[in-house]
Amino acid sequence: MKNALDLNQVATLSTVLISNLDENVFFSKISEFVMNTFGEYKVLAFEAFQDGATELRAENGKIVENGLSYEKGQGLSGYVVRMKRAYYSNSQRDPLLSTSKRDDCVVSELSVPVTCDGTVIGTIHVQSSNEDRKFSEEDVTIITNLLNELDAVVRNMKMYLIAKNLNKQLLETIEAKNLELSTRGPELKSSINKSSKIDIIGRSNSMVEVLNIAKSVAKEDFPVFIQGPSGTGKKLLAKQIHSLSERAGVECSTVHCSAIQDSQLEVELFGIGERAGLLERSNGGTILLDSVDELSLNIQGKLLRAITSGESYRVDSNIPSQINVRFISMTNKPISDAIEAGTFREDLLYRLNIVGIKMPSLSERNEDIKILAEYFLNLGKEQEDYKILTNSAVEKLVGYNWPGNIQELRNIMERTYILVDGRYVDEQHLPELVKEEVAEVAEVEDFTEMTIHDLEKIHITKTLEHLGGNKTRAAKTLGITVKTLYNKLHSYGLVHPKAV
Repeated sequence: MKNALDLNQVATLSTVLISNLDENVFFSKISEFVMNTFGEYKVLAFEAFQDGATELRAENGKIVENGLSYEKGQGLSGYVVRMKRAYYSNSQRDPLLSTSKRDDCVVSELSVPVTCDGTVIGTIHVQSSNEDRKFSEEDVTIITNLLNELDAVVRNMKMYLIAKNLNKQLLETIEAKNLELSTRGPELKSSINKSSKIDIIGRSNSMVEVLNIAKSVAKEDFPVFIQGPSGTGKKLLAKQIHSLSERAGVECSTVHCSAIQDSQLEVELFGIGERAGLLERSNGGTILLDSVDELSLNIQGKLLRAITSGESYRVDSNIPSQINVRFISMTNKPISDAIEAGTFREDLLYRLNIVGIKMPSLSERNEDIKILAEYFLNLGKEQEDYKILTNSAVEKLVGYNWPGNIQELRNIMERTYILVDGRYVDEQHLPELVKEEVAEVAEVEDFTEMTIHDLEKIHITKTLEHLGGNKTRAAKTLGITVKTLYNKLHSYGLVHPKAV
């Protein structure tokens, strides 16, 4: 275990979390960081709800779907939420842990609450299978210091979860009302079904073009491939395409390709034993492949066979099952880089990318910033409680370049509503929005006594910087293949081995 936090790594984590306002990302990334820090058997992250119940959101940095849940006060997570303080146990016979479910090999466990202004939004658990490992206050301090460094991120997540809970309550009220109305006559059912259509806000030329393509392709049943930066609304667009298609009456399922271990993802997609995989369960519907470029070559091959043949095989079976699924794939990276690097199959891309859509960044949609900001500001509120943006506030929002795109805008607007008491939101009510500027600094480098290897590294890195990190263009400029470029960057320690 490391004795102190690496503040550079904490800053990187903070940057990732501040631009991804999503509880799954929040809990998975924090559990991954704690796992790397402690190096123990397991690190679990639970979300805490307003009623005191808790639910497992992440394990060892991986998102957990429909995870273990506890009622109020149950399990170690429930106890820590109720007491609002950390607890650690170095005995398997601790009576407090009698209501907790954990692996038999776990001999000690530490749980620390994730708190903001006295409210617990989650708990972080470190489990050890080492009989010599004894948790102490020093371990509590390490996690507490991490959460203190992430104070702004935790605060944002708290407000996001509050707003999400309010929206959930509103939707439950609407659904209950719709159920009541549906019993009064069949003519009402059709109007309720029509209300399930997903609308995307945008009137800029770039967004209108995207929406027109989406509407045109929705009923054609072609596979769709959506590329664009994180936070631009790719998943929402994919769901709109599904809602406008002939498959709208069947479930639309999302697969987080980067958040699930390869073996687990294979079982989830194709099934095992008596358990049907997602390809079988989604017959007649749509599957969204989020971060599709993160699929392993093994799963890419099996997926290609399923798409080509229309048949799916469970992991431990040679008996085919007929499938009829529409795929909508998404990525926030240039898929051409993965093709050139040999990490993504070109023949699979041909099958998935029948129709390609590029989602514009928010900085390319200046005309939409005002209407999006007002929408997020008042989302889920009664009309009499609406707040209004002043012209100076709008100018400040439009003048920012939004590296986190729509997710960042939504985060700021939801937080602003909570913090502003009056009806009008002015420029000073908004957080400091500093537009990123790249300063060009003339450098004079001494190339004497440098090896050819060093000169090559400098030339390659400067070419990448000049081309904005675009590896395909850089490789072309350098006169080498993208795969060779990746190999060189790996030798310099500038890319993760997985990317090679």
